[in-house]
Amino acid sequence: MVKNMKTERSCGTVLFTVKGGRIHYLLLRTRDDNYCGFPKGHMEPGETEKETALRETWEETSVRAELVGDFHVETSYKLKKGGMKTVTYFPAFYKRQTPRHNPGFEYHTLLLLPYEEAYEALTHENTKQILEQMDTYIRAHLAEQKNGGET
Repeated sequence: MVKNMKTERSCGTVLFTVKGGRIHYLLLRTRDDNYCGFPKGHMEPGETEKETALRETWEETSVRAELVGDFHVETSYKLKKGGMKTVTYFPAFYKRQTPRHNPGFEYHTLLLLPYEEAYEALTHENTKQILEQMDTYIRAHLAEQKNGGET
């Protein structure tokens, strides 16, 4: 007999900006320092994955981000209470905004870090792998833009 395993669906962004000529990633750390990762959250009825990712990013960082290209990375993992969670992440860019706690939403410490420090700060191996893939994509995308390519 197979039990009906609950599957949760979330979406988020790997949020970045360019500071001093270097790419910096915005991470969220819980108050208890138990977790450090990317902005993400549950899909609401009628939302697309991209809409969820942008809404959750705004709710958790007060940043109005812009998705970069059509690239995304998906990860799945077991939940502590049983069931599975699948999260889709999109690369997202922001400039001329100051990330901060958005009143009315959960509180996180916001960390703006260059790649190496962001990689070390991330809690889980799967998020480190996502950062690696996103960083490769983002650098290629920015190089293409610099050389006159399409966005």
